[in-house]
Formats: sequence, structure tokens, C-alpha cells
Amino acid sequence: MSVISLRKITPHIGKTALTTERTRTLAGILARHGARVRVARVLSGDGAGQIHLYANFASFADLVQVATAAENDPSRVRLNEERGQNPGGTVDGPEVFRTVFGEVSPGFPVILQREYSIARDKLGNALELLPEIEALVGGHGAKLLAAVPVFSSDMGRLIVAYYFRSPADLGNGMDVVGASQEFQAILVRAAGFASLARSRVVVSI
Repeated sequence: MSVISLRKITPHIGKTALTTERTRTLAGILARHGARVRVARVLSGDGAGQIHLYANFASFADLVQVATAAENDPSRVRLNEERGQNPGGTVDGPEVFRTVFGEVSPGFPVILQREYSIARDKLGNALELLPEIEALVGGHGAKLLAAVPVFSSDMGRLIVAYYFRSPADLGNGMDVVGASQEFQAILVRAAGFASLARSRVVVSI
């Protein structure tokens, strides 16, 4: 298991570049204190145009240690002052998740995320399907991760992330795997205890 925090930043009109620069600055601060970070843009789907900042930690203790050190970093203090004087966007989060299947894949810059609404007593049913999905996508060079929220306004979710090395690999995966009878059959089974709520494509920047 690992722990993931997520900040979603919606840039104000005309301030996407400023928002991206500040997000990179915050990512650098978190990385300096021990987090593994990813800055990404939502290319399509839910939240299109948002900037996402992901930070990955080995444990909750690690998260708390890094967050505390980063909060007291003089660079973070200056960044907060700049945001207060000249807001560039609206920040949502951080939300915190824990992985329940697979791990973060840093070398894969393109991610297809699918969020399912699911009751916690049905989570085990969903997790039983993931090895089958992993076998299908793994044969085409993709990686699979699943996570559930720990601190969030919407706790009834399962997030399944498909990692790809390029947009072309994503397109090929959707054509070859996503549209296959085997994959569609798994989705039909999953529909018995989970409902797809939202989906997006996220690309590292």
C-alpha cells in the first residue's frame, strides 16, 4: 500500500501559465521534503483544463512528516503570500487516497482514470476483478492501479487508473482492449455492484 494526495487546481481565465508555474513550485517543495510528485493537466473528461498535483508517500506517517515540513518551508510561505495577493485559480484539496491494487507508475505520463460509485461492502467484489483487467491491459504495456479515498468529500468511490507510455498507446489500448469482448464482459460483471460516475484523461506536464 502507498498513500496519494491530490490537489485539483482550476485556473482563472488567462492565468493557466501562472497556475501551472505555481503548481510546479509547490511540487518542488513537496519533492524536496521526500514526496514523489506528478504535475498533470486534465486533457479531457471530468475537470478538463484543470491542473492536478499528485504526491505519493510510502505511508500515512510519511505523508504527515512531509506535509509538516513543507508547510513550514519558507518557499511555501512565500508561495501562499503570492497566491493571496494575486490568485491564479481555485484549489480543491488535498484529498488523500490509499492504494488497494497496484502502485503508482512514474514512467507512464498518460493516465486514464475511471471513478466508480461503490458501497464499501462491495469493494471486495471489485478488487477480485482487477487481476483479470491487469492481465488484459498488461499485455499491451499498460499498468493498473486502484485506490480508495481516505480523506474526501465523497468516500463512496473506487478510482481505477490505467497508465500508458504515450497518447498513442492510450488510443491503441482503448481500441484493442477497451472494446474487446473480454473487457466488456468484465464491465458487465462490475455493473452488478459498482456504477461508473466519471472519467478523465490526465497527462503529465
